[in-house]
Amino acid sequence: MRGTILIPASGCGLWTPEFQSVLTKAARLARRGNYETAIQLLESEVYNYRDSFMFFYLLGICCLYSGNYGGAHDYLTRAREIKTREPSVLLALAALYVKRADSRRAISFYLEVQEIDGKNRTARKALKILRKYAGSDDLLAWIESGKLRGLYPPLPRERFKPVKIIRNIILPCFVIIALAGVVIIRSGKFPVSADSRREGFIESGLTQNDKKNPVEMGGIYHFILTEKQILTSYDNARNFFYERRDNSARIEINRILESNANSGIKNKARIMERYLEEPGFETLKSKSSENIAYTEVVKTPLLYRDCYVLWSGMAANIDEGQDETSFDFLIGYDKRRSIEGIVKVNLNFAADINPEYPLEVLGKIVPVELPEALRLEGVTIHQLAMTK
Repeated sequence: MRGTILIPASGCGLWTPEFQSVLTKAARLARRGNYETAIQLLESEVYNYRDSFMFFYLLGICCLYSGNYGGAHDYLTRAREIKTREPSVLLALAALYVKRADSRRAISFYLEVQEIDGKNRTARKALKILRKYAGSDDLLAWIESGKLRGLYPPLPRERFKPVKIIRNIILPCFVIIALAGVVIIRSGKFPVSADSRREGFIESGLTQNDKKNPVEMGGIYHFILTEKQILTSYDNARNFFYERRDNSARIEINRILESNANSGIKNKARIMERYLEEPGFETLKSKSSENIAYTEVVKTPLLYRDCYVLWSGMAANIDEGQDETSFDFLIGYDKRRSIEGIVKVNLNFAADINPEYPLEVLGKIVPVELPEALRLEGVTIHQLAMTK
């Protein structure tokens, strides 16, 4: 943490044979593509090595390659606090910001890498890509293509060099101790910079106890999931939540809440649920992947409960009140060709709707009993010009 001297209580992560064995085994697993096992191995040792740069760097890189972007950010941020100007950490964090399409912050990290290592090829390549797609929606397409992985720093080697670790980490720790003359005992929590964390993210992290027995035995559930499916769904929810892809996060949270996941996991999911935000028209238009088609929602309305959608169609059977409006929404009929479905829309405000003109509705999905599968709580509407 900048501006703060941190002297770990654990002796700066002293290099022991046991520690070397943990790192070597985890690196070997990661290089074989067995990222989840490597992460589980390392996470079981988090408290013991909570002040070791190499430990958190390896754990963060494993999360990055596995697609656990929230975990990667946590652990790499911790590694950077221990060793602030390590190019490999900066490259990994920059890639995370590229993933979030936060070009400004990604560029800042890449420029910092170039300042430290002017010949760094990855930073040079990344800056060219970001400049090429600056202000363009093509960056999202490039990210989704899987090419972002080419900007990740390489996985660490399986063999680590104790002499280098002692020189680069342990000796500086003792120098700081001599200069500062104080010892700051760290807690088990990881500090996070205020400008890079979404509220509710840290609190939603699962404990080892949550992960130990993720399945609730007994009961009636809409979705019966395996242990692996529960944990994967929860990791996906956190990744989407971190990326502010709230509809995608909501779907995974609903899957968890309506499943046989244990109460601890469900309670953590509800923490994220509290911080999900209501989008506007432009948000769903700019994030087209977050807008869910009616044909998908109608298959399993419960899975999409409280998701926001932007659908086009025509209004029929309009009921205008003084403080509310309702109508039957003929989805997909805005061009008078075919109707995908009919959904009741309720607005908690008076609206002047012309049934002769197409309509866009931004609304929240509410599952209801049959014969209706769902309805929309309208947030806002937009009357379109007639198209023939």
